[in-house]
Amino acid sequence: MLSVFDRPDEDIRREIEDQEIPGRFQANPEAFAVTVKNGIVTLAGQPGTYDAGHVIVRSIRHVQGVVAVRDRLTYPPAERPGDRFGVLASFPID
Repeated sequence: MLSVFDRPDEDIRREIEDQEIPGRFQANPEAFAVTVKNGIVTLAGQPGTYDAGHVIVRSIRHVQGVVAVRDRLTYPPAERPGDRFGVLASFPID
């Protein structure tokens, strides 16, 4: 068995909550729920942006001892270029 998989789940969770989320991503760790079982991280909560959530998930995959990441984040709607207000409007044609 590889030694990378011998890391305790609690150590992995603590690193993600105490170092990765607040330090690396400058996000509030209380906005996320992190659970780890057998090296599998389940990440829930709501990131500030769609892109930020995906970056966090990808980065957590590289934490020592992480076998997989289950992405259970609730993403805000992705902004479209040129869509300043995030509203879809339609008007009748005369």
